[in-house]
Amino acid sequence: MFKLKSLKQALLAWLVLPLVGLTLINAFFSYKNAVDAANAAYDRSLYIAARTVAEELRLKDGQLQVEVPQSATYLFENNIGSRFFYEVLDFENKHLVGNARLPNPEDPAQNHVNYFSLVSFQDQELNGVPIRLAVLKHSLVESSQPKARTQVRGLVTIKVAETLEARKSLISHILRELLAGQTLLLMGLTALIWLVINKTLKPIKGFSQALANRDEADLSTIDSQSLPKELVPFIESLNIYLSRLTNLVNLRKRFIGNAAHQLRTPWAIVKTQVGLAKKEPMTDELSKIIDGLSKTADTSVRLTEQLLSMTKAEHGYEIDLSKPVDLVELSKNLVMDYYPQAQKLGIDLGVDIQVPELVIRGSELLLAECIGNLIDNALRYCPRGSHVTIQIDRHGLSVIDNGPGIPLQYQDKVFNRFFRGDSGESGSGLGLSIVKEIALQHNLRVALESPYLNEFSEPQSGTKISLMI
Repeated sequence: MFKLKSLKQALLAWLVLPLVGLTLINAFFSYKNAVDAANAAYDRSLYIAARTVAEELRLKDGQLQVEVPQSATYLFENNIGSRFFYEVLDFENKHLVGNARLPNPEDPAQNHVNYFSLVSFQDQELNGVPIRLAVLKHSLVESSQPKARTQVRGLVTIKVAETLEARKSLISHILRELLAGQTLLLMGLTALIWLVINKTLKPIKGFSQALANRDEADLSTIDSQSLPKELVPFIESLNIYLSRLTNLVNLRKRFIGNAAHQLRTPWAIVKTQVGLAKKEPMTDELSKIIDGLSKTADTSVRLTEQLLSMTKAEHGYEIDLSKPVDLVELSKNLVMDYYPQAQKLGIDLGVDIQVPELVIRGSELLLAECIGNLIDNALRYCPRGSHVTIQIDRHGLSVIDNGPGIPLQYQDKVFNRFFRGDSGESGSGLGLSIVKEIALQHNLRVALESPYLNEFSEPQSGTKISLMI
């Protein structure tokens, strides 16, 4: 059995295809009945013509005489368009008058009789042309005097035939009219079925649109009161799934948040203990071990902080993103926050503001995290003596550096979680993925250009990562 992906198409097919079948069956029987009725009408005309000829038979002085009126032939030849033939046989079945070439009738018992036992109708051929033959047995009576008793002399056979042009023309006309009517009826019913299907499925379309327009963070249950009762089991199952999903999201959020917070304390203690250990006299080998431990502790603290940032970014849809945030003012504050780190690394950090303000709707906390990660990423991967600039124009905000750049084979992967290139720098691989997540929540487009040449860059170096409005 055929399969259709569309519910509308399936309903239309399952309703229209049986309707087409039933229409064809109805058309067949209607056509057959119409043909039978047409043939019956023409047979009756043949019978009337035969009776007309029979009424003209006379016995005069014992001799059988007949005069066929012209009206009998005109009736057929002028009005029905078929050729008309007749023949009269006497009491001994000898040709008396008419067309002597008409075929002899078959056994009347084997043919269908429409009127009474003295007339029968048969399909025959005359010189290879199909004809319809009516055979009438007419009893002839003789009366010598007006008041004398009549006496039956015998049966006279009257054969009347016509060609089938008029019948075929009428049947073709019936067929055309029937097919035209059935086709128009089928088209009308199909259009009506399609309108009914669309009207019936309209609540489903509205429900789908409402579900698609839901906020991504909205995992509340769905009200099924305004929907057809056939959808209620589906909505109930969907609500059960949404409840489970909500529990899983909350559980995951609590787990990551609690784990990150719990990790902060022991790593802070480790850093404190490493700092105290550095103050004690130790060998060169032990000093290298302590330095390595300090570096590992710093990396772990950074990873913990970025896990918390990623958790906030992923659940940013639960934060109010409708507040106005000025990216110019926010960038100035972030430059002040990261300036000590840049000075320590020997990197020139500055801003290039080309507009007085650039206000967008969103969360200042998340946007600060996003831009901060861009600045931190540039500071980490640029060597001493590099330049890092936050540029703001009417198109958006960009962080530009003249560092080593990002190799082409890595440019489509740097925004993936936990991806780190082969630069040798320590990191969690979460910074740019956090940037992408927050940018999507604020309807910002992230663009990467590397190498990006500016006044400080050299060929095949420099990186520009932009948040485009």
